[in-house]
Amino acid sequence: MSRHRRQEQRSLTRPLAILLALALAALAVYGVVQALSGDDQSDPDRTSQEDPAAPSGARGEPASGADASPADASSAGGADPAGSCEETDEVTVLAAPEIAPAIREVAQTADGCHAYTVTAHTDREVVARLTGDEQPTAQVWIPTSPAVADVAARAGVELQSGPVVATSPVVLAAEEAVFAEVTAALVDEPTWADLVTAELPLVVGDPGQDPATRSTLLAAQSGLGESDAARVLTQNLMVGLAQNATADPLGAVASGLPVFVPTTAAQVAASADTDVALAGLTPRGGAGSVSYSFVVLPGGESAPGVAELEEALLSDAAASVLQAGGFSAGDAAATAPDEAAVAALTEQWGALNPPSRLLAVIDVSGSMDEQVADTTRIGITSEAAGVGLSMFPDDSAVGLWAFSTDRGPEGEDFAELLPVRPLTEEAAGRTQRALLGEAAEGLTQDFTTGDTGLHDTILAAYRHMQEDWQEGYVSSIVLLTDGVNDDSTGGLSEDELITELEAAADPAREVRLILIGMGPDVDSAALDRVATAAGGQSFAAEDPRDIGQVFVQAIAARHG
Repeated sequence: MSRHRRQEQRSLTRPLAILLALALAALAVYGVVQALSGDDQSDPDRTSQEDPAAPSGARGEPASGADASPADASSAGGADPAGSCEETDEVTVLAAPEIAPAIREVAQTADGCHAYTVTAHTDREVVARLTGDEQPTAQVWIPTSPAVADVAARAGVELQSGPVVATSPVVLAAEEAVFAEVTAALVDEPTWADLVTAELPLVVGDPGQDPATRSTLLAAQSGLGESDAARVLTQNLMVGLAQNATADPLGAVASGLPVFVPTTAAQVAASADTDVALAGLTPRGGAGSVSYSFVVLPGGESAPGVAELEEALLSDAAASVLQAGGFSAGDAAATAPDEAAVAALTEQWGALNPPSRLLAVIDVSGSMDEQVADTTRIGITSEAAGVGLSMFPDDSAVGLWAFSTDRGPEGEDFAELLPVRPLTEEAAGRTQRALLGEAAEGLTQDFTTGDTGLHDTILAAYRHMQEDWQEGYVSSIVLLTDGVNDDSTGGLSEDELITELEAAADPAREVRLILIGMGPDVDSAALDRVATAAGGQSFAAEDPRDIGQVFVQAIAARHG
């Protein structure tokens, strides 16, 4: 078995069955997403200040090897040994983060009087800008697949797709410690059947947006075979993965989830000196490859320096630079996808992966101020909510409530911070995704007060999501609390709440209720009784520091 890491290591167990019935899931917590994250907070025109080697989703924090300054991180001059250039042509290149350093190094060898600025951006960031109102001023784009450029082209962007300049094999990667623990019991050359049987905690993205995910799913379907038993195994795998997909798989790893995600061997190599060092395994028969293509952006067709850069990237000198970065030069190692298989996968994924309508409900009672190490319960919850909610795909609709006692305009125990609406929808000039991130950050000690009006809030949220139910969506509530019902204003008893939930349940307008208890004061049995009454599920994190992973598991359970 081929395994990619700084030094490869062992094989698989099965922690985390709760995270996904069969292949785990993932969402939570990190990137929200942005569908592939959508709040477009990054600007492809800006010089990247982040370490381009860092795994995507690393909260925007430079890794330990980050370059000293934006200029140093991004600029590379073309060859001019005699210093004879009277005028220097400026060329801006947008490149996938893992290949950006190699592109920058090769650009230094390009012939002519050119200055290249290479910035690291994910595919989704660039596509969002290209298809938005404000076009980037860059001339060249190096995405992770020609298919990614096709997405922008189908949206009406006039691109010139050139040759593949590099490829990298797809691997299933996890944080190094997780990799060592989970793979310890797996055979040396695991087949896809081995991985599925062992319940490898695999989390994937959208195959229509993420080339590594697409390659992985196609390889899994092919590797599992065509027998009746294999088809059942494949179907179960696809259902589990599709219903728990995340917008940012690497972000799930960066958030601390013990999961494996599809990525490239180059990304694994690039993570070696970051805070989230990865290790990767390759299933028997491989998982395909990702191809980095040379794409000329609108207006760059005749720009000086563009043709010279393309020539440099296809040269023998570039090959050694690319190989040092974990890539194969050119397209010789590319895996050509079967177009019919891709079309079938796309159709199947659309049927299995319904978008979500989710209401997150957060306890902001006074007890959430309790200290936990160097932070507080509400501080931990705020971070977990921000990460988890950010990982929903763009086709999701997400809202946020807070509750304690006497929060609403008429004395209700809850207050709506943001209504449930699509993540890409704008309000006051900001996307819902951006507003959710800001609202999560605003859950601080200054916001906490009152007692815990838990029962009234649960029923109100349940009825609200039933009234707001929409065909074609999975509707759910994820509520987090650190205590038992303690409603100083009165309210429902547990028995009354259960009776109301059982009476309100409607199979035609199903709402999945997910309850999370945090800390030692929670009555886990009571939460389970209430969740079960609504056909839902409860989770517990006795140590508040575990709430990030539990929050992710709970969100993964939204599909049942």
